[in-house]
Amino acid sequence: MRLRHALLLPILVVMATARLADGSVDAILHERIDNDPHDDIAMGVVVEGNIPAALETRSGTFSAPDPSRPPSDREAAATRTSDSSVGGMFTPDRNTQRPDVLPYDDPFSPSMTPFKRLVAYDAVSADFSLYVSNSSLSPVALDSKVGAQDERFYGDIVVDASTTSHVRIPTVGPGTRLVHARFGVGSRDVPFRIVHDGADNWFLDASETVRGRLVVDLAIPRTAYGGDFADANWTDLPSAPAVPPNVFNAVGDVTRHIGLTRYDRPREVVNKLVAYFRSFQDSEEPPKPEHDIYTDLALSKKGVCRHRAFAFMITALGVGIPTRMVTNEAHAWVEVHDGTLWKRIDLGGAGRFLNTDLSRNADPYVPPADPFSWPPNSTSGEDMTNASRASDRPKPSASGTGSNSSKPPPSPSNSSSSSSSNTPHPDSEDNRPTTTLVIEVTEPNALRGAAIHVKGSAKADGDACAHLSVDVLLQDTHTGRKTRVGGLATNDKGDFNGAIVLPQSVSLGDYSVVVRTLGDARCGEGISF
Repeated sequence: MRLRHALLLPILVVMATARLADGSVDAILHERIDNDPHDDIAMGVVVEGNIPAALETRSGTFSAPDPSRPPSDREAAATRTSDSSVGGMFTPDRNTQRPDVLPYDDPFSPSMTPFKRLVAYDAVSADFSLYVSNSSLSPVALDSKVGAQDERFYGDIVVDASTTSHVRIPTVGPGTRLVHARFGVGSRDVPFRIVHDGADNWFLDASETVRGRLVVDLAIPRTAYGGDFADANWTDLPSAPAVPPNVFNAVGDVTRHIGLTRYDRPREVVNKLVAYFRSFQDSEEPPKPEHDIYTDLALSKKGVCRHRAFAFMITALGVGIPTRMVTNEAHAWVEVHDGTLWKRIDLGGAGRFLNTDLSRNADPYVPPADPFSWPPNSTSGEDMTNASRASDRPKPSASGTGSNSSKPPPSPSNSSSSSSSNTPHPDSEDNRPTTTLVIEVTEPNALRGAAIHVKGSAKADGDACAHLSVDVLLQDTHTGRKTRVGGLATNDKGDFNGAIVLPQSVSLGDYSVVVRTLGDARCGEGISF
């Protein structure tokens, strides 16, 4: 494979040195010293927009993103969403198959993967579509009051701003507060404001049509992510949007099937709903169209994350509990009001892997304990992220130390959740059979920024290696050096097939395409040749 591009820019590195008496050049007069975020915190250093230069969080210490860094096309494409308009609707579907690999971009530090809050709905129509009950917009005010029970996050978001439309931007969860913000192009500030609707969807308004970088400092109550669900009375709950009569009747059929009673308190209802919808299973056979789509999904107990969140929300609204469905490009979940605040609840049904650079945000956010139990063989959003991190990290050295060593991925916060990865621990004895990888690439030539199509199969001892993470590498035909350019996953038959976009950073040259896997509990490591 020959990698071609119209322009290659050389990098020139200049270093100041001192010439010694004997004419040799040894001593370096100027040496780069990286900023210490702890010093920035101690001295109260700020960057553009009065944003703190560093934050100390429960997940680690983070330096602020560079607000003046020029936005790239890749960043703009990654943050662009198909549902960027105000309002919008969610239309349910019957495809209950579990996806293999999903795209994702995380602009937050600590990393929120896969729970970037992008689109939220809080009401249902007579045709069972979801929408925002109050789409009118109001400003998100700056709020500098940050308490000990708040979590802090940086956001680094490239926005194609417009003077004629509101541009949707993500947040870190329900009730996110804006502490500091700056939008601009390079060192030039661009006047802007951030607004939100009744379901707390955020949008950016700018004074000019421009591609700029938005850097935000955010705060949110830690209890929004977990911990005890309040035992409120029904009268303590805010009013939930009313459901249409036909939806109310359908909810009655579902609640009787689940076993809800009029004597249940709100927390008891939520406990029963979480247990029921977390027990859903993905299926290659969609639910039969016997009733409306909500009833068919809810009674069949079939569906991945979006089906579970959709049916949960309608059921909860039907009994009077304020609930939202939240989605992004890779996952869906619900937010439920417990009488005090909105709480994020993951119902599982996540995909197998994420197609994203998880090394960009190496330190994940660690939420409070999940107050709800997980049934066996369930797959939460954290499980999907941890499996992706396990497949994305470098292989440890034999001794478990050295520059290539890597710690195992973090475990899910709930010990009853399913295992996040089947990859054996680096220090365990490896008796797995070697995985044989066979691949086919259709393109003889490739361009940076364009896709190559890779398909193949994975087997061990003649048996298919199903649901296996596979890395796609470019191998320099002259030096043998390998560069990872993406990842795929095998299906139930051990086959993989997908398009990999080559990054702009790949050097020009002649390459062959190889695939590699670290294996899982049954299939060992393997690499194609």
